Amino acid sequence: MSAALQPCLSTCGPPRPTRTPALALAVILAAGCQSDEVSSPDPFSADPWTVSGPEVRIGSLDDPDYVFGPVVGLTPSPDGFLYSLHWGDATIRRWTPDGTPAGSVGRQGEGPGEFERPIRMGFHGDSLWVWDLDAYRVNYFDLEGEFVGSVSPKVEIGGPESSPPRPESPLRDGTFVGQVPAWSDGIARGTLTETPYVHMDGAGETLGRIWAKPHEPRDVFAILNKSGFGGSYSSQPFGDGYMATILEDGLLVLERRAWTGEGEPTVRVSKIGLGGDTLFTAAVPYQPTPMPAERFDSVVQVQTEQRASMPSAFQASAAAIRDALYRPSHLPAVSGMLVTEDGNIWLSRFDPVESETGEQFSEWWILDAEGAPLGRARTPSGLRLVHVGNDVVWGIERDELDVEYIVRYRLARGRKESL
Repeated sequence: MSAALQPCLSTCGPPRPTRTPALALAVILAAGCQSDEVSSPDPFSADPWTVSGPEVRIGSLDDPDYVFGPVVGLTPSPDGFLYSLHWGDATIRRWTPDGTPAGSVGRQGEGPGEFERPIRMGFHGDSLWVWDLDAYRVNYFDLEGEFVGSVSPKVEIGGPESSPPRPESPLRDGTFVGQVPAWSDGIARGTLTETPYVHMDGAGETLGRIWAKPHEPRDVFAILNKSGFGGSYSSQPFGDGYMATILEDGLLVLERRAWTGEGEPTVRVSKIGLGGDTLFTAAVPYQPTPMPAERFDSVVQVQTEQRASMPSAFQASAAAIRDALYRPSHLPAVSGMLVTEDGNIWLSRFDPVESETGEQFSEWWILDAEGAPLGRARTPSGLRLVHVGNDVVWGIERDELDVEYIVRYRLARGRKESL
């Protein structure tokens, strides 16, 4: 947690096909099929997708060939290698399919092919692109890891009072998707109510507005300074703000506000084109869960104890923490969104589920690339899922010493119910 003002960033994903109107209508109408008791239908298969393994585990506490810093991205290459992005080390590691080290890409520095703070990567055909946040530059490499060029779009820094959009992710045609920074202080004080996403050319000039992300003060867990500016900021434990994933041809927007007791409880996923047109909206009905008072109280207690050991600038009373925490009447349905290699949309449930044997799993709702329900998936609760392929998933796990490991599990797709 930092007293500095932090803009929010989004992730990127592969391109999506356009949704047909008939499928969009079918999913939206499904949200209305519930009783007065809010007993929502389950639009997903009863036969869940599962994973087995791990069949590959990469990492080590002390072997220098396998020691690495925090992983912020994983992506397989067209020739079967796995690339892992480590922003703290300012480098990208390369691994064979069985987890053997296969060299690295880039290094820390300000020269050609070097990184200051790489935070995002992907492939455009056979070219690996890496977005460097601090340098505002995208570097390109071939499949051998050789630097082939870079693009540095114009960036106007601005500040909390006036912030022009900044490029965030390169597209295949040389343009960018950018966003106005989401300053935490402005959101918490209610002076910043939206941050637009825009389409930018290769020079950093805005071509047009795609969508504006709405904000409310409750979206930031903020202990504000009495001076009227500054404070400490972090994410809300029960946060339910909008999320957006950058696609090759637009945005995928997740509306996940917790149910308030009125209307139909749904999670909505929309695809918005680069020109700002909504290509589809899918509403997923769900059964809402009331917020237990003891659960909220336990978060207040944990936050109070954690802050008591911090510098005085971050300390706060239990009463101040309770007032700053967002407390919805019902738990949010989902906590995040992942776009898979084949274009499907995975929505992570807010809470884990428990099997008949008492084992806990993370649960995912799966939609196809056009928003139609496919099924549900279960993954180990300690796995941070990063990439989903056709028959494998890649993610991050931590051991008892908090050391990160890159892992690969085998994916078994469940049988879809006949309609």
